Amino acid sequence: MSDEAPSRAESIAETLRAQILSGKYGPGERLPSERELAERLTVNRSSVREALKKLEQLGMIAIRPGGGARVVPLAKAGLGALRHALGAKAPDRALIAQWLDVHELVMAGAARFAVERGTEQEFAAAKVLLRRLCSPSSSDEDFVKTTDELTELIAIASRNVVLQMVRNGLTAIARKQTAARKTLVGTRKLLQPICLEIEHAMDARDPLAAEEGVRSLFRTNSELLLDLIAGPQKAAEN
Repeated sequence: MSDEAPSRAESIAETLRAQILSGKYGPGERLPSERELAERLTVNRSSVREALKKLEQLGMIAIRPGGGARVVPLAKAGLGALRHALGAKAPDRALIAQWLDVHELVMAGAARFAVERGTEQEFAAAKVLLRRLCSPSSSDEDFVKTTDELTELIAIASRNVVLQMVRNGLTAIARKQTAARKTLVGTRKLLQPICLEIEHAMDARDPLAAEEGVRSLFRTNSELLLDLIAGPQKAAEN
């Protein structure tokens, strides 16, 4: 019974998350009461209460005694809500673009720290990964795996635990888009000169050049990845 209750509560939370992210319940809007939700979903109120607590922990709703649960604007929600927002059936293109911006910003900054603080062993390992990333013989699975290994190594070499934690969160979101990321293997020729620039930056111990190189590495495929995940921007939206 203890295993069943959390499962039911999570299912309810998932339903409500989807409804909030789809806009059924907008920012500031009050959700139905516990009793009403329990009747609609044919579940008990304790499961609904637990589901609402999960949403509150994500920062997606605010629960006030006597005031019910109200939807919090996504910009004020917790980072945990981002994973659900980007994993929606129809993710918001602007939000995905912003996620790519942050991923680029974090890893470019990490590269700068990594060149300042990394070891010779880490530099050697990074060069191996950079060359594998651009290798014409690597499969699409290898391409994605190598990308994740490279960002992990850069984060570790930065000697910044908080940065590593942020990188882990960003990568966890990226792994939900594995199919789209595999498609990027076709653009690896574009990455070859950038990878060489990063190697030269490591050899010269030039943190600014390494930062710019990693920024270019991410930016090269950002528009393509954005189109693969969210679809091309419609002219009507311009």
